[in-house]
Amino acid sequence: MFIPEIEYNLILQKIPILCVDLLIISEKKCLLLKRDNEPVKGQYWFPGGRVNKLESIENASIRKAKEETNLVCDFIKILTIEETVFKKNENMLTDIHTVNICCLMSTIDICLLKIDKLHNNYKWVDKPDVNLHKSVNNPLSLFFK
Repeated sequence: MFIPEIEYNLILQKIPILCVDLLIISEKKCLLLKRDNEPVKGQYWFPGGRVNKLESIENASIRKAKEETNLVCDFIKILTIEETVFKKNENMLTDIHTVNICCLMSTIDICLLKIDKLHNNYKWVDKPDVNLHKSVNNPLSLFFK
């Protein structure tokens, strides 16, 4: 469901946004995408995004994996729930508050990987990294125990 930008910005000013963050695993590594938009532009993060009304967490996870990575993924389970608050900066119209349901996903054929226009790079990781945001490292720490 597409929400016009003006309407979406009004929503962002009033309520948190429910999102899925996808821990897509292949060969014991997790996929991270480098964001090309705010918030956290230039940082590596999980693929993912908002959950649409009447959409299950599982279906949102499968949809966002396909939209952002072109990968066909299987939903395994919810791993954790994180919360982020990003204060408005010069490139943002408002503060952004999200509740992120971190979902463990698997994929077999990574040859299909093609990142969308909201990202400009990717990497596969096998452990947390001090350079990553805590909302990325927390789920990675749970998975890579």
